[in-house]
This record gives sequence, structure tokens and C-alpha cells, in this order.
Amino acid sequence: MQSKIRIVLGALSATALAACTSVQVRSVATNTGDLAFDLTGSSIATLTEQAAHLCPQGYAVMRQWQRTNAPTGGADAPPNWVLSTGVLSYDLQPDQAQMSIVCRA
Repeated sequence: MQSKIRIVLGALSATALAACTSVQVRSVATNTGDLAFDLTGSSIATLTEQAAHLCPQGYAVMRQWQRTNAPTGGADAPPNWVLSTGVLSYDLQPDQAQMSIVCRA
């Protein structure tokens, strides 16, 4: 009974926190009954912050990835003034990050 209450409270807190941030939180079922979540947002830093709120006693990261699409300042990147004039058109997708976590009991 206590684990069911814990799961429901975890899911409700995940929904409430997801509503006020740009992080999407999805509760994931596990065969051990532990609280587990898939987090999706724009950066690993934001997801790490959200994971700390979801799992105050700590968490284990099962997997994570991040993709940033901003032009870098490398040798092949155009100067900022060229980008700001709109001479070059980049089809940049928004930055994306994903993290799967399991809360520690």
C-alpha cells in the first residue's frame, strides 16, 4: 500500500513540476517498484535540476544525451555579424536533452 501511495505522489509531483518548467517528465514503470522517470528538455543542466527535485534522496542516471545545434566558434563557422544579417540561413532545430533516472529509496 505504501509503495502505491509513493508512486502516485511521485507521479503527481512530476506532473506539477513539469507544468511550471520547460522540462517534460514522464513516469516509467519498473519491475522493482522504484520511482523512475524519463525527462526531456533543452539541456542536461535543466534535467539534472529537475531530477534533484523529483528524487530528494538521490537518483541513478540510466542514460542521458544532449544535442545542441548552435553554430560553434570553430574555424569553419561564419562570423556572428554574418549570421545576424541573415545572409546565411541556418535551419537550426532547438537544443534537446533526454535523461532517464531511477530514484533511490
